[in-house]
Amino acid sequence: MKSFKRALLLALTLVPLVAGTARESLNQIVAIVRNEPITEIDLQEAINLYKKRKGVTITKDRNLESQVLDLLISRTIVDSIASEESISISAQLVDNAIKREMEGRNLKTEEEFEKILKRDAGLSLEEYRNELARQLRTQQVVQLRVPVESPTPSEIEEWYKLNKTKLGKKYTFRIIQKRFNPSDTKDELRVSKLMKTLSGQAGKTDASFAKTASENSDHPSKGRGGLIGPLRLDQVAQFDPMVAGVVQNTPVNRVSQVFVGNGSYYMVRVSDARDIEIDEVYEMIHSILYGQKQEGAFNRWIDSVREEESVTIFLENYERK
Repeated sequence: MKSFKRALLLALTLVPLVAGTARESLNQIVAIVRNEPITEIDLQEAINLYKKRKGVTITKDRNLESQVLDLLISRTIVDSIASEESISISAQLVDNAIKREMEGRNLKTEEEFEKILKRDAGLSLEEYRNELARQLRTQQVVQLRVPVESPTPSEIEEWYKLNKTKLGKKYTFRIIQKRFNPSDTKDELRVSKLMKTLSGQAGKTDASFAKTASENSDHPSKGRGGLIGPLRLDQVAQFDPMVAGVVQNTPVNRVSQVFVGNGSYYMVRVSDARDIEIDEVYEMIHSILYGQKQEGAFNRWIDSVREEESVTIFLENYERK
């Protein structure tokens, strides 16, 4: 009887061990960071998201699994410290950040924003929310734990000299806009013919173009004879990327061909294109350089934490930096 009880006890003891082994074979641990496990499923989900992302560079010096695992290790460290510091990112904070970004892009609905996210980044709105929450959490951890040097004026001036031509120009131009109903082909044809007529009336001089714009344009600038600017191309692109492209490619004192964009027919006359002065982009350059310094400081900090803390890697094909 006693031997039966011992056998039964042994069997009951082995059941969870066998079950645990089966589970681990399906979802093996690939790393442990500050006592937090990163599993094979975690890694595969991150790899799948990494592959679908647009505009993400995958370096060839190490395999993808190693690169993504390093990313997960960094995230786990940040999450752990955020928990220690009682840092939490509310849904409202994320929503406010998205709202500001939509306003900056002149977008009215989340559907419009998600379409752009999928086109430019390969992400759904929900995936972007998760990414944004992670970025905001990381920023707060960096502010608390990672010292970052501010860019000096000489560094900003040096960056400006090296990148001046890449900054583009500021444009002053006049515009004529005529809207049409995109679902009504007759209305579009009517507006198309009207724009050809207006093209002849506008002529090539600034005065004639301004007169035609003030009398016929649907654009809010008609009261100024269609005058807009001086603006950078990114500022022009906020209301229509097509207009920005045409402005960039139209020589000064020349009139563009009639073109279509955003439910309207347009025509522009570029009056001036001048270099962007450093004072106009000083804060932007400061932000760029600060971001670069912050990224470098963050990476060095993560490396130091990995050296000091308990980080154990079990991934068989892991390739170190």
